[in-house]
Amino acid sequence: MNALPAVAVGDAFGGGMVLLGAVVLLVSARYVWRATAVIRSTPVVRTSDAGLGALVRVSGDLEANDVYRAPFSHDPSLVLRYEVEEKRLSPLVLPWFVTLFSRVAAGRFRVDTGSDEVAVAEPARTVTLETETVATVGQGESPPDRVGSFERETADLPVSTVWRSPPPGLRTLFGALSLGTRRYREARAGPGDEVTVVGRLVETDGESAVDPLVVSDCPAGRTLVRMAGTSLAGVAVGLVALAVGAFLLAA
Repeated sequence: MNALPAVAVGDAFGGGMVLLGAVVLLVSARYVWRATAVIRSTPVVRTSDAGLGALVRVSGDLEANDVYRAPFSHDPSLVLRYEVEEKRLSPLVLPWFVTLFSRVAAGRFRVDTGSDEVAVAEPARTVTLETETVATVGQGESPPDRVGSFERETADLPVSTVWRSPPPGLRTLFGALSLGTRRYREARAGPGDEVTVVGRLVETDGESAVDPLVVSDCPAGRTLVRMAGTSLAGVAVGLVALAVGAFLLAA
């Protein structure tokens, strides 16, 4: 059987890199647009300060009757993003952490602005809070009990992957590069924590509420910087992938 020509392999890899770059750029551009909502929004302290459909921003302390328990730390939370990352080789053959699982949990809550308690509907599309790594588990290590239970009970999260359980001949190399290491991370805000919520005013259950686009634990300026930093990293990765792909296709 004849081997595939090197040109065909190069074209296939180059096309894949171009496609990857385009997807990353599109996703990053969408996130950039959402980030600009933070500065495009109008700050209000009462829902009566703007009409339905208006893009508004409210800041204050979280208030709610019911709380979530974060899955890894078990800390009380009203707004929560939790995720599992695994270290793998990137398309550029450098180890990086890839998100295997990510969820946002946020029920209805209120923001005490000092002048009013503004209702916030659910769910939040983007939760940008300070993130804590609750546990890091290397290849071959046993996770803490709560983390292990979460993995076994979560159908969308694979307990094992080839990176975490490599073939015998690759275990030493994977171990040296920490491939297969998992991080269990939480970004959460609980009762009394100060947040900034950006969204559009809607009517729900007979009252005006903010339909949240962004929930942050920072003021508007710092929220924009944080979200823009994430977006720019994605743009950079997308541009590099496009450049590499275009070079391979042109060669």
